[in-house]
Amino acid sequence: MSKSYDTVIIGAGWSGAVAAKQLSSAGHSVLVLEARDRIGGRARTWSDKDKNTIDLGCSWIHGYKEGNPAKGLAQDLGIKAILPKAAEGVVYGPDGPLLSSQAASLRSSLSSAQASTKLPHPSPPSTASLASALFSPSSPLFSTSSAPSSDPSTTNVSSTSPANPSESTPSSITSVDETLAEGLARTLEIPLGLKLEKASLKWSGWESTTSFAGSDAAPEGGYQSFVEKVLKSSDTVEIKLNQKVSGIKETSDGVEVNTSKGEKYTGRTVISTIPLGVLKTLPSSFFEPGLPQKLQGIIKGTNVGTLEKLLVKYDKPWWPNYENTGSYTFLPTSSTTELNETSTLDEIFNASSLVTANFASISSTLSSPQPILLTYLSETPAKLLLAHPKQDVIQAFHQFLVKRLNPSGEVDEPVDGELTDWLKDEYSLGATTTPTIISENDERSPMDFKELGRPIWSGKLGFAGEHTEMEHRGSVAGAIVSGLREADRVGRLLDLSKE
Repeated sequence: MSKSYDTVIIGAGWSGAVAAKQLSSAGHSVLVLEARDRIGGRARTWSDKDKNTIDLGCSWIHGYKEGNPAKGLAQDLGIKAILPKAAEGVVYGPDGPLLSSQAASLRSSLSSAQASTKLPHPSPPSTASLASALFSPSSPLFSTSSAPSSDPSTTNVSSTSPANPSESTPSSITSVDETLAEGLARTLEIPLGLKLEKASLKWSGWESTTSFAGSDAAPEGGYQSFVEKVLKSSDTVEIKLNQKVSGIKETSDGVEVNTSKGEKYTGRTVISTIPLGVLKTLPSSFFEPGLPQKLQGIIKGTNVGTLEKLLVKYDKPWWPNYENTGSYTFLPTSSTTELNETSTLDEIFNASSLVTANFASISSTLSSPQPILLTYLSETPAKLLLAHPKQDVIQAFHQFLVKRLNPSGEVDEPVDGELTDWLKDEYSLGATTTPTIISENDERSPMDFKELGRPIWSGKLGFAGEHTEMEHRGSVAGAIVSGLREADRVGRLLDLSKE
């Protein structure tokens, strides 16, 4: 007779690892089934022959000093967290690097514009987008800049990018160039994971009142090994890799989990950490009995974002002021280029707003600075670039960098590179959930994330993952909080059933 467990957890990412650790520590038997051949989920760490590690999935402990629960886990497991040193972020316009005063003016205007869109009152219609407010003629984005906001979540548009910690932005009276201002505003699409035209204005900034922000830290060795250490910190948890679940069925005394390999596992409870992007594609027969109609509608309507990363490594750094520049922000060289499937790689890069982190600077979170550049790709360039072979994209980006950064001497080709493909990864199908999107009849709201975390089958089937956390959606903190939440709920249910 096959062994039955108190809880079967689907997925060995952040939420699954935390839930397994918590339940096993409370004395419950736990089985973790993971479809991939590795632990980590959307935590993926790139490494080279020199053992440099850079995260290509989740990468930062946002709000490290402000209460992010990942900090406590790192400390308990003896994982060092590295807070980067301050370094300048340089903004490049079509004609080269902007003066510090001009860049400060643009950042300050964007900060003011963001502040003006936070939870607007009276509430705008649900069809109104963040773009409609940011790009309106009366938007502070196009006004002469003033003193920057003191809100850490809006002071620096690139505060969530690696190797670019918050820098002090002085007051400025420099005029704002509207084309440059819009280009900088488009960098918001990187952390948002979607176009500004799709983000809801009504719910803009809703999460900023509770999300962790301020100081950022990077776990030494990368997030993938961090998750592995969390999951393996309890030697009573059973872990089975390469186990793609094909169905979950309620039984009279618990839950039955079937895999594509024909295996069958039983438990008294089950926690699904299947990402929302994957949930959207599952057949109706995957859950038996099927999910409630309301939940099915929320799964269908809640948005999964696009965020990819492009890494290039060189033998030596050749870019300007590489020791003291934390990041390079490239604004589009043309405001008239309409990107589509026929656009060339050169056109895609030139017409996009890109943020490139510099790991050769003093702000590098590696053990020593390395000649590596990591670029964040928002929805439009990411989708178009993924239609091309990876090596072609890396080569085209190298040529773009040489053209935009305009070095004085010859530049060697990159020696290594990587382009993520979370959008097409069958076990993620996207990055993370996005903030609430526009809707025709006010049907979308932050409550969607709360509903995605509600258990069914009398509590025997629970859901965890960043998409189930209303307060901390889209983050490692959200995944951790959701794992702790479900472990506590399931633990109480199991204890009650034993009485």
